[in-house]
Amino acid sequence: MGNLHVIIGEDDFLVGETAKRIAGDASGTALEVIDSANDSNAADQMASIKKAMESFRTPPFLDPVKVTWWKNVGFLPQSGKGGPGEEVKGALERLAENLASSPMPENQKFIISGPRMLKTSIFAKTLAKVAEIVFFAAAKPWEQQRDATVRAIDLAKELGLAFGNGVAEKFIAVVGTDTRSIMSELGKMRDYLGDGRKTISAEDVSEISSQGVGVEPAIWDVTDAIGERNAGKAIAAARRFEGENGFAVFMSGVIEKFFRQLAELKDAQEQGLWAEATEGMAPFAARKNEGFLRKWRLVELRLARARFVALREKAVSSAGSIDALVIAEIARSCA
Repeated sequence: MGNLHVIIGEDDFLVGETAKRIAGDASGTALEVIDSANDSNAADQMASIKKAMESFRTPPFLDPVKVTWWKNVGFLPQSGKGGPGEEVKGALERLAENLASSPMPENQKFIISGPRMLKTSIFAKTLAKVAEIVFFAAAKPWEQQRDATVRAIDLAKELGLAFGNGVAEKFIAVVGTDTRSIMSELGKMRDYLGDGRKTISAEDVSEISSQGVGVEPAIWDVTDAIGERNAGKAIAAARRFEGENGFAVFMSGVIEKFFRQLAELKDAQEQGLWAEATEGMAPFAARKNEGFLRKWRLVELRLARARFVALREKAVSSAGSIDALVIAEIARSCA
């Protein structure tokens, strides 16, 4: 089972690094790469399957080792609408049968990688008999955030950098969970900090880190700025959501909930019940909220919450746009 490998995952960096480790040292190796990244129609997909079959059937001649890497195969069998058509599906099953029934010589390796593959498909079950299959499973969003945060901390260490308290979480919220994006942004951060500093601050992330592809604007950019009583920063963050349907209802609801939570925490803090109130809360979140509370009195939090409750009710019932009123109330609350 050491010659045939299948690597499945949507993080192309992790998939690529795993494939490279399997391929081994490039010296003395004939590497043939078949890239199916742009195979969007059945004709292109059938052509790639044919190339893969031909490469598999061509053993190494003068080279000590031959490695075929069939990468970015986005049309492997999968659930939902993304699966291959019947013609391509049949061709994939025939390829799997050939790979399973024809052992390769010791100096030949065959690697297939792609974002998704249905484990219960005939293709997958056939290959499972003879191949080493690695799944980088698509985790739940909070698990992806957690795992990406750990990766970012480890990768930063390799560059001689460290994150301040809670900063790694903010970094991932901005750049996303894709490992290639994390590495790229950390490299940019290293250049930005230069030789003088090694610890990455929240301000550094805000200043230099770019929003990752597919990463939505983070709503906590708005609430964090409000917690800091930074009106300009809060308004700028809120305006990134303007133009979306239901902006006033959504934004007023989020901010009302934020003020309600801060008011509850402030009340608990004044009664000496901080530990009980923050039990189960992530340590960095508890520290962040504690910092916010130093800037607010309990009566201010309760009044701000009441204003946003009223504003949300108005947003729900109003026939016209009240987006400007939301922005004005953010400024008023932070003043």
